[in-house]
Amino acid sequence: MIEAARFFVVASIGLTLDLAVAWCAARLLGTPLWLAAVAGFAIAATMNYAAHELWTFRKGARRLSRGRALRYAASLMVTLSARVVTVATLAALVSNKHALPVLLAGAGVSFFVNYATSKRFVFRLDDNTKKAVR
Repeated sequence: MIEAARFFVVASIGLTLDLAVAWCAARLLGTPLWLAAVAGFAIAATMNYAAHELWTFRKGARRLSRGRALRYAASLMVTLSARVVTVATLAALVSNKHALPVLLAGAGVSFFVNYATSKRFVFRLDDNTKKAVR
């Protein structure tokens, strides 16, 4: 339960950064909404990986790991795909005046996908040793 709460805290901070970047890119720079969502996602994901590695899923003395970073990158591709499909679908259905709700819906979908892949794939425990997989 503590782990899920930590994930929520990190994800909330990341989401704020993510949406701020995406909204500014779309509204101030005129970037297409789906591309603005990608930019916000990428910037927040970098911060989130370090926070999840060192705090959220910390098991003992945790340090940044190249293997986990690569697994996180792979899980982000799945997460980003879910977000882009959601944002592109909703953006096609509603006007650009509703950019923030569309971005929030995409972020909501990606939150659940990201938690599931992070928990089960990136920061998983090896069942035989109960040690974090490096």
